[in-house]
Amino acid sequence: MWYTVRVRICCTAVKGVIMKNKQPKKTALYCRLSVDDGRMGESVSIGSQKILLEQYCKDHAIDNYEVYDDDGYSGTNFDRPAFQRMYKDIQNGLIDTVLVKDQSRFGRSYIEVGMYVEKFKELGVRFIAVSDNYDSMKNENDMMFPMRNVLNDYFAREASIKTKTAKKAKAKAGQYIGSKPPFGYKLDPNDRHHLVIDDPAAETVRRIFRMAAQGIGYNKTTKIFREEKVLTPIAYFNLHNPDYFKSDYWRKEFDWHFTSIRVILENEVYLGKLIYGKQRCKSMKSKEKVKVPREDWIIVENCHEPIISQELWDEAHRMMSTKRRPTLTGEVQMFAGLLYCADCGHALTYSQKKRKDGTYHGAYSCWMYKTHGKEYCASHYIAYDVVYKLVLKDIRRVLKSYRKNKDEFRSFLDSKCSDSSAKKIIQHEHELEKAQGRIAEIDHLLNKLYEDNALGKISDDRYAQMTKTFEEEQAELKKSIPELTYEITTLKARSDAADKFTKVIDSYTDIKELNADILNELIDKIVVHHKEKLYGKTYQQVEIYYRFVGELKETVAKAA
Repeated sequence: MWYTVRVRICCTAVKGVIMKNKQPKKTALYCRLSVDDGRMGESVSIGSQKILLEQYCKDHAIDNYEVYDDDGYSGTNFDRPAFQRMYKDIQNGLIDTVLVKDQSRFGRSYIEVGMYVEKFKELGVRFIAVSDNYDSMKNENDMMFPMRNVLNDYFAREASIKTKTAKKAKAKAGQYIGSKPPFGYKLDPNDRHHLVIDDPAAETVRRIFRMAAQGIGYNKTTKIFREEKVLTPIAYFNLHNPDYFKSDYWRKEFDWHFTSIRVILENEVYLGKLIYGKQRCKSMKSKEKVKVPREDWIIVENCHEPIISQELWDEAHRMMSTKRRPTLTGEVQMFAGLLYCADCGHALTYSQKKRKDGTYHGAYSCWMYKTHGKEYCASHYIAYDVVYKLVLKDIRRVLKSYRKNKDEFRSFLDSKCSDSSAKKIIQHEHELEKAQGRIAEIDHLLNKLYEDNALGKISDDRYAQMTKTFEEEQAELKKSIPELTYEITTLKARSDAADKFTKVIDSYTDIKELNADILNELIDKIVVHHKEKLYGKTYQQVEIYYRFVGELKETVAKAA
């Protein structure tokens, strides 16, 4: 009995192996459509490709087939999910024939297309491009096959250039070209290239900026949002667009991360701007992104209604740039990011020492000196208590001067900020507009040169010479853009400085003690000089610069 059972088991196992080896292989129907291909109409749609390939199967009595479709994927590389799944099935011996509508649906890189077709042959897989009348079993020596690959590659490059040119033109016209709007906005139902405010999401965005302006960091913000069960941007979007995402990775509805907060705080779209070209692909066939210098970005102002003000943006980013670390006593250092060395310009760093009585003594000194020694800078040592008393006294004097005579104080500020001339602003804006116009004109000329060279209208040498000239001119113009923009911004800021500062100090009557909120609202920076000896006494100069208006020595003196 034991022997019989053993034989039966072995036979069953062998039978199972034989059945597996005899399992019939299937035909793969591969379809692909990129975003740009979709503009060509229904003739190349995924649906029309399936119909054509299924009809071919019917005509040739093929009933064991599976459809693999990549909808929305470029043909310039083979990093596509459905293709990779199909190729894995080929390697596992499950497929003996691959059917495509034409070679361009398979891919547009002539090198990789040829490589994969050769791999198919090695694995005993037949490749058929129906519309091209190509069959690897019958047309092994077909010279048109590599020619079609080269042509498909060329057309892919041309389409890529035209697509990029069209996107740039739309971006320069202030049109939003993304498929998914930034969190806080939605696409205008009357114009999908225009953003309109989505009020519930916009309020979350405003709250994020307000929290940042108050010094609340990324991690604390995420913790608060998780506890309050605030929907993440992706979950909120899915709530209103339930069919957009194919996977369910978004389903952790309240799982905020610091990257989500950072992305929102760094997105200038909330100021009413549209920015295009922050990144680009390394090449047409590569998905790897590389950063593009800001001067090469396309930035268009006043494209849509802003969610936050420039003032809130500036305050939030001012606080973000200030690194606040707890001291040894657990307190957050309120002067962090405000104290600077008068000689080298580096920040002063804080340190604490424990006294014998258990209390702590805090002081600041130059980072360059502490890091590299006296050869690079002096210590610029100043005790925390000294800084605290000086700043508190100075702020109280300014407030006293303001309360004593508001009209005189305002007149003083106006005269101090009179450097900003409206004529200068207009002049710089005209120069900026002219430079941007010429850059766009050169872009058009370069595209035209490329087309003329491709069509043989101009020689390669002439093309290279003219291209170099235009690119050098464009590079110089691009260098001037950030300089002009900065100058305009600075001049405008100066013209509004008196209003901004009086609005800030108007909320204060008197200040008995300092805290981080007061300092960040009133103080721009504090510059500390190295101690000097004069007539046997030690002196140390400290300059206090207020937000928007700079030093206020004269006003402080009048109030004394």
